[in-house]
Amino acid sequence: MPPSPISPPRVRPGIECIPADWLRGARTGLVAHPASRTADGEHAADHLHRRGVRLAALFGPEHGFYGRGGPGEPVDAARHPDWDIPIHSLYGATRAPTPEMLAPLDAVVFDLQTIACRAYTYGSTLRLLMEACAAAGKTLVVADRPDPLMLTPPDGPMLSADCESFVGFLPTPFCHGMTPGELAAFLKETLGLHALDLRIARCEGLSRGMALEEMFPVWHAPSPAIVSLDNALAFPLNVFFEALPLVDHARGTPLAFLRAGTEAVDLAGLGMPSQPGLEIAPAAYTDAKGEPRRGLRFRVADPRRYRPAQTAWTLWTALAGALGGWPALWATPGARHDFHDKLWGSHAPAPPWPAGPAFPRFY
Repeated sequence: MPPSPISPPRVRPGIECIPADWLRGARTGLVAHPASRTADGEHAADHLHRRGVRLAALFGPEHGFYGRGGPGEPVDAARHPDWDIPIHSLYGATRAPTPEMLAPLDAVVFDLQTIACRAYTYGSTLRLLMEACAAAGKTLVVADRPDPLMLTPPDGPMLSADCESFVGFLPTPFCHGMTPGELAAFLKETLGLHALDLRIARCEGLSRGMALEEMFPVWHAPSPAIVSLDNALAFPLNVFFEALPLVDHARGTPLAFLRAGTEAVDLAGLGMPSQPGLEIAPAAYTDAKGEPRRGLRFRVADPRRYRPAQTAWTLWTALAGALGGWPALWATPGARHDFHDKLWGSHAPAPPWPAGPAFPRFY
């Protein structure tokens, strides 16, 4: 008989690997969203509840605990219909847990599926949570997870203090390549949060020697536009078009961030040089209004060679040139130069960018 094929190692996310004594008897809060799942697909809240953890509060980031909020849309607080505990919004009246929210708790568990890009706001939520728990003397458990960009080298400018905002709140390059647990360890040291009782539940079976498809055999959408691993990989490349309505980037369709098109310029004719790890080709697609578009499609072929910030800079420079220069680009209807700089985290320095700090690597 031929030998049986060897199954690839199975990744167990950190939510399954929290030692029982870390939360035994503790009144616990959980920061989660619909992508907070075990390897078998059980939601983190149900998993902890089934294990006997004393869940006393739930918290939702941007898009909310149930993932129903749109981009930038405030989310209201609620109560869990079965457990009668509060579901606090961290994207409503406040973006950091207040002392009143934390007072009834002994510990908080953070379990969000991140994208290791500064503009993806779950990293900002983690920073604010760490600072709040440090100030309130609460234990913070970060349940680690694989990240779609963890194989991609750090890329892009460091955050400038005058561009700091909720879409730019991490002292890292634009793409930093860290998992949530690695980011938490980095922030504790960098921000001097020495009083914080931080505990990181690492993933089992995870290695940067694996392919992304092995890390993510099933994809759970962490936000409404990121419905596939491909959307997640393309997010840091095309998120900047949020500041330039002139260019459609398929937001509102399953192709969000994977397409770009505009009637103002033939994007396929920009003459973009080839970009490492990325396939770029002309493509027709249908936008969120059902209108046919022509533009470009993007596919990350090799995440280890991919340079999303470098490619975004190259694309924007070519687009500005086709429009007659940067002032002409920023004069187009609805353009928000200030928001672009907040997303970029800097006032548009050109590559090459200085090397950033050394980052923790657990896997």
